[in-house]
Amino acid sequence: MVSLNEVMHDQQGVTAVFSDGTVSRFHGAWLRDNDRGQSARHADNDQRLFDITELPDDLSIEGAVVTDDHLDVAFAADGHVARFPVSWLFDNRYDREHETVLPDLWGAHLKTSLPVFDFSRVLEDDRTRMAWLQAVRDQGFGILENVPCEEGMVCRAAEIFGYVRETNYGRLFEVRSEENPVNLAYTGLGLNVHTDNPYRDPVPGLQLLHCLISNPDGGDTLLVDGFHVAETLRRENPAAFGLLCENWVPFRYRGDSSDLQARGPIIQLNDRGRIIAVRYNNRSAAPFDLPAEKMEAYYDAYRLFAKMLHRPEFELTFKLTDGQLMAFDNQRVLHGRKGFGGGKRHLQGCYADKDSLLSALRVLEAQS
Repeated sequence: MVSLNEVMHDQQGVTAVFSDGTVSRFHGAWLRDNDRGQSARHADNDQRLFDITELPDDLSIEGAVVTDDHLDVAFAADGHVARFPVSWLFDNRYDREHETVLPDLWGAHLKTSLPVFDFSRVLEDDRTRMAWLQAVRDQGFGILENVPCEEGMVCRAAEIFGYVRETNYGRLFEVRSEENPVNLAYTGLGLNVHTDNPYRDPVPGLQLLHCLISNPDGGDTLLVDGFHVAETLRRENPAAFGLLCENWVPFRYRGDSSDLQARGPIIQLNDRGRIIAVRYNNRSAAPFDLPAEKMEAYYDAYRLFAKMLHRPEFELTFKLTDGQLMAFDNQRVLHGRKGFGGGKRHLQGCYADKDSLLSALRVLEAQS
């Protein structure tokens, strides 16, 4: 366990030398705002018991003392002493490299090692459940097998880690051939890879699809790792990558009782420049409304990205069979299917939010 070798302070902050040699600086305002003492945090939920506006304007530090495995910091203006477990201070130092789980990028080669887990084991065993959720987080998808071929089981799977996100389609939706389809998904036609519902705000973070009846004459699943394609574009054509990140475009879906509209970039970055979302759905892209001077270059970038999605090295193809259920990151993994002819094919799907899955996974990892 990490400890403190030395602590130095001035009016502006505290400099801590940890036992592993790490030296970190903590400013007065940050220390006071993050006080871990009993008067500052609720014992059950760890939420603050004060508002930032209640703090003195002068947050000068008067002293800093190590007591056992805690650091006590005294403030000059009101004599308040903030307390910090040394391990907490080390884990939350803000000059550290941010330890984010990086995505495991993949392509067609993954066909020989699909992330498949037994449904009963996921229900009964925490480690198997954790492994399934880790696959969805790290690779963008995870497959359950031996799921009962009963209607509504897709919602039961979502409830393993969170909640079903209900939409205008209801709690779940059907994917099968219909005589008068309102969506191309309800035909036997092949579907190019896409992300679902970019016309919603927020976009559903997760989608689950449960195969009740597969078709022996086609209908194979297509998956593409959008993050892998986007990173390849960043490397091969930085200008095109920049255009797809910096410009927001509209998406729209209109039905008998709905008119859903949203805007967003095709490739979305976080504050550290990492890819966190991909939006691509050729069927629901509304007319782009970029400035005239950007339109031609943007279309070149958009078409280039679309063509890259069809490169054989990125395209993972396999058949989702009866009793298999796939959960995937709808903001990363593009999905589609091969066409199929006569015969039945029936899947049920639902949406869920990614924060619930990540929350459940953090709890399992902390307990393991």
